[in-house]
Amino acid sequence: MRHALFLGCVLGCLMALPAMAGGPTVTVRGETLHGTRDESSGGVASFRGIPFAEPPVGALRWQAPRPARSRGGAQPADHFAAACFQDDYNTAWYRRVGAAFGAPASSFSDPPFSEDCLYLNIWTPRPDRSAHLPVMVWIHGGSNKAGWSFEPNYDGGRLAARGPAVVVTIAYRLGIFGFFGHPELRSSRAPTNFGLLDQIAALRWIRDEISAFGGDPRNITVLGESAGGADLMYLLTAPKAQGLFQRAVIESGGYRLRSEARLADAEQTGLAVSAALPGTPTLADLRALPAAEIHAAARRAVPDYDYGPVVDGRSILAPPARYLARHGIPVDLLIGSNQDEWYMYVDADPASLAKSLAELPSPARPLLAERAAREPDIRRGHDRATALVDMACPAYLLAGRADQSGRRSWVYRFTRVRPGPGGEQLLAYHGAEIPYVFDTHDSWLASDAHDATLTAVMLGYWTRFARTGDPNGDGAAWPRFTTAGMRIMELGDRPAAIDAPDGALCRRIAASVYAGWIRP
Repeated sequence: MRHALFLGCVLGCLMALPAMAGGPTVTVRGETLHGTRDESSGGVASFRGIPFAEPPVGALRWQAPRPARSRGGAQPADHFAAACFQDDYNTAWYRRVGAAFGAPASSFSDPPFSEDCLYLNIWTPRPDRSAHLPVMVWIHGGSNKAGWSFEPNYDGGRLAARGPAVVVTIAYRLGIFGFFGHPELRSSRAPTNFGLLDQIAALRWIRDEISAFGGDPRNITVLGESAGGADLMYLLTAPKAQGLFQRAVIESGGYRLRSEARLADAEQTGLAVSAALPGTPTLADLRALPAAEIHAAARRAVPDYDYGPVVDGRSILAPPARYLARHGIPVDLLIGSNQDEWYMYVDADPASLAKSLAELPSPARPLLAERAAREPDIRRGHDRATALVDMACPAYLLAGRADQSGRRSWVYRFTRVRPGPGGEQLLAYHGAEIPYVFDTHDSWLASDAHDATLTAVMLGYWTRFARTGDPNGDGAAWPRFTTAGMRIMELGDRPAAIDAPDGALCRRIAASVYAGWIRP
């Protein structure tokens, strides 16, 4: 029996050798990682499924991430790890967008989900320490309850080749596992914000190890879209994140500038989940339950909870509007939004628009109602008014604050509408810019020559910003944003500099809508 087991182990190792032999290798923390080469991007090396923290399971559930221990020796880095535990929320979004372009629902499926998910992926054109390439770190979106680091649109090969740059995509705990609170955690060093702490842990790993992959640890740009961009805004305020990156790209993530969520809000989720389970389990009991049972209880107890960072007095000290208004923005900033962010989510019912406006502070309501009325129909007016509040205005304010802080800032407005019926249905929808940033246009997305041109333009802007802090080089000149000038770059059929749409209205509503903000 022992001989048979030994022979099986030997045969298994021999079978693994061809996959590991001949590919790129990098040694970090006593591990020799064996990656692969992506021929579709000119042979860029990729290293996938690299652990940056210990699995947050069992007693480590709802604790700050702990650094990953070295596994030692040769380790395959040729496949992605499981996505963080979630449901089909993200896949349902892809199916909805795909349906508009004629893609069948079967085109989209969930990856494996697990609590053991704190891994990152790296694409690099030069995996050696002498390269000193800029580093671009991607934080995915998904409402902080869904999404994963290896969605097809996040393949970093072409972006890395275009830079040239080292591209990293990271995972972080989601939903009830990433943004949970409980009174029993109140005195701990990490009472909540676990997903945000995972992002910080990944950035620490990148700072310490990225030089082995050809990256410059002194030139790190963090990019985030939607919830990833909103989390990045919190990272700008987090004491533990200071100095871990030099530039930030926030894509459609300014909506949490209105947030004043605090620890008590997160703690209510923990109490509600406990109350939804038999026997009202304690924190220790909750940690012992299967992830699927916890997730199901959260869906029952707090189905509409808006997962995200909260002010806990440890990792986050103040709401982002108050903190950034007082302390400024410490990095160069590229930020923007899409023209029709919420169009696919709103309807033409006047009552829906009225409800959205009623949720805003009273001084802003008549101004935004008048803005909505200027559009040709209720649905478009609803989108314009709410997208201004959630996306465009925060981008202007944050860019202006960066300028006031002595940093360079650049603002964009993405307006490209895909050709055909799909584009007519969705317009320049939330998330539409991502395939242009990564050059990862899905086969089912309608495209023409404008899309190819815009992709090249945006790849150039994004990678030059990561390299130097200034997106300019080839193409139309992108004006630096100032509070006096408020000039931005329109990224559409013909990229060009324009005056910031609704910039004057943003100034008028800022003080009332974003609590604690200093009127620029």
